This record gives sequence, C-alpha cells and structure tokens, in this order.
Amino acid sequence: MYGLLIGVVIAAAVADLRTTLVPNRLTYPAILAGLIIWPVAGLIVEDGGLAIEWGQASWLGMLSGLIPFALLVMTAGLGGGDMKLMAAVGAVSASWEVVLSTTIYALVVAVFMAVFIMIRKGVVKQTLSRVFSAALLASARVKADLPQDSPTVAFAAAVAVGAVVAGAEQMVGWDSPWRAISP
Repeated sequence: MYGLLIGVVIAAAVADLRTTLVPNRLTYPAILAGLIIWPVAGLIVEDGGLAIEWGQASWLGMLSGLIPFALLVMTAGLGGGDMKLMAAVGAVSASWEVVLSTTIYALVVAVFMAVFIMIRKGVVKQTLSRVFSAALLASARVKADLPQDSPTVAFAAAVAVGAVVAGAEQMVGWDSPWRAISP
C-alpha cells in the first residue's frame, strides 16, 4: 500500500506542477482502492473481525484527510483536488496518524516553497503587505478583498514530500513528536 500511496502522491504532484490541478481520475480511484483493499486484506490475513477493523481504519483515515481539508477549501483558498488527495492519503494509508504527519510535513514544505517562489518572483514585500492587510482586516472582522494575481504553491508537491516521509515513518515504526498526543 505504501507503493500505491507513493505512486498517487507523485502523480498528483506532477499533475499539480504542470496544470495546477489534481485530477479526480487520480484521487477517486485511490480513495476507492484504499476503502476496498484494507478490508479485503483483513479477510485474507485473519478473520472477519480484522477486516472490519482495517475497513474502519481506512474510513477513519479518509475522513481525517477529507474533513479538515474541506474546511480549508471553504476558508483558505486550498483547492478541492488537494482535499481529495489528502482523503486518498488517509484511505490508502488507513491511518489518521499518517494523515496528520503528512499534513505537518506538507505545511512545512509548502512554507519553504512559498518563500522560494516569493523571492524568485520578487514579490516578498508585496506579499507581506497583503498578509499584514488581511490580518488587520480579519481582526476587524472584515473580509479582505485581495487581488488574485499572486503566485501559487503546488500544494500536491508538498503533500507528496510529506506522504513519503510519513509513510516511511509508519513502515519503520518511528514515532513522530505529535503522535504523543494520541490516546
């Protein structure tokens, strides 16, 4: 399943870098594969009880990627393809921990990508001014009407890096610092 996860996120990253879109024809089959393969694997390995546990894990993983990123799509301008990609990460990994790790790593990578793009495009001052203005307006509970001409970050590329690292952590059994928060 780690191979499937890596294939999906790399294909999504390439598509996002080329077209600024993560295609549904990639994310929907990946989500479906995760939701089908994990329960079947549970049946093959042990018994029906294990299949139910693994099936529930894939659903929990999918929902842990889908729900928070749906909120980001509605409020922060993240694309729907990125949301579906995170749902696929959860379904394929069958692990909310992998989704959390992927998210944290992806956000760190995305920040570095954004800084690099801002420097390369020469829009650091303009971007910081817009962020400051948006923060002031948000504190006054006024919606910022900012121009849409800013360069964008291919978030799927950041997700790909995050998923590779998070999946490798899971496979090797390394504990991430944020896993200590789980019950």
